[in-house]
Amino acid sequence: MTALLVTALSAGCQKEEAQPIAEPQVAAFGDGWLMFSLRPADGASSETVKRYQAAYVADGKTARFDIELTMARPSGKIPVAFTKGKFIAVPNSDASGFLAALQKTLEAKATPSNPIRVAELPFSAVILGEHVSHSPNGGFAVKPPGNWTTTKLFLGDGSSEVFLNLNPVLGKGEFSIKDPEYGDGVLQELAKVL
Repeated sequence: MTALLVTALSAGCQKEEAQPIAEPQVAAFGDGWLMFSLRPADGASSETVKRYQAAYVADGKTARFDIELTMARPSGKIPVAFTKGKFIAVPNSDASGFLAALQKTLEAKATPSNPIRVAELPFSAVILGEHVSHSPNGGFAVKPPGNWTTTKLFLGDGSSEVFLNLNPVLGKGEFSIKDPEYGDGVLQELAKVL
């Protein structure tokens, strides 16, 4: 009888684990966002620095680039975390199709012609949310939980802003428009490294 009581008490005291909720299907592009494929990079990642390999295929051309993001735990009344990262150029990337698609997504007036290539493009960032879900209309929410990390990037001298959202579980990343006035500046910066 004692064994039965102990078993019943211990079973009743166990904390029930939250079950993951399936995220809604979201189109690869929509009103203000454009997705690309994403996977963890070989080696070089840690708990605080995440590195990903990204790719986007359009018209038989593949844009390849790496993303490195220093993770920081959001805190405060409005839970955000200031951090940094960089885009890393990958040899033999042909980003012409990706830049054309981004031009539409970011509402930029023109695709940069003959950008000066750089090996790395550093950025400042704000982590806006972790473990959030992507809604089909392009927004993000904490309920139901998901596997997305949402960030806002400040490119160049900080005057060009864009959202970068990452979901390594689904193998997806996306650029999302912050404001049309930033479109040309964001595209000009990204063209240096994509």
